Amino acid sequence: MKEKLLQQVPLVDFFRERVQSALTNQQVAASEFTEFYLVNLLQEFRKSEKLFEQDGSKMQEKTLALLLSKAIHGDATTKIRCLKHLGDISLYTAGVFGESIKGKLVDIDYYIGMGGSAYSSLSDMLTHQKTFAGLYGELSKLFPNLVTVLSEVATTSGWASNQDLLRLYERWLATGNGHLEEMLHKAGILTTDKDPFEKPQ
Repeated sequence: MKEKLLQQVPLVDFFRERVQSALTNQQVAASEFTEFYLVNLLQEFRKSEKLFEQDGSKMQEKTLALLLSKAIHGDATTKIRCLKHLGDISLYTAGVFGESIKGKLVDIDYYIGMGGSAYSSLSDMLTHQKTFAGLYGELSKLFPNLVTVLSEVATTSGWASNQDLLRLYERWLATGNGHLEEMLHKAGILTTDKDPFEKPQ
C-alpha cells in the first residue's frame, strides 16, 4: 500500500505531508523555511552519493571529521559548502539511522553536536544574509528536536520496502559498512556471500 502511495504521490509532496505531521506530533515550532529544508533534505538524501563517496574502487561513508577539517582549512566558499554538508549528513543520519548508531563509539550525541555546531557556524558566517542566517540558526537551535522529527518520518514512511532493502543491501556490498549491516540484520536480511535477493534457480 505504501509503495503504491509513493508511486502515485510526487515524492516532495509525500515528504512534506510526513514532515508537517511529525512537526505537529512532536510539538516542534519551526518556520516554513525549516520545514522546506527538511523536505528537501529527505528528497536529496535518497541519493546514495549524498552519504557515500568514491575511494578508489570502493564506496565509503563520508566522515564528519574530514568535512570539518576541510571547512576549517578552506576558503569562505569551501567553508560554507562543507559546513552545510556536515550539518545535513549529521541531521539525516541521526534522524533516519538513529536506532542503528545508539551505543556505538560514535553515537547519536556526536552527530547532534557536530551538526548543531556546523549549522551555528553557518549562521554566524551568513549574518549579511538574514534569511539564511535565520534558517541555519533555527536548524542549530532545534537540531535535537528535528532529529526526532526525522525519526518519526522514517518510522511512519514504511521505508523498509523491498526496493529500500535492496538499495540498503547494495550500499552494504559496496562499503562493507557495519551500521548498514546491522540495519539489514534488524530487517531480517542475513549478510552472507550469497545474495539474499537472488531468485532461486
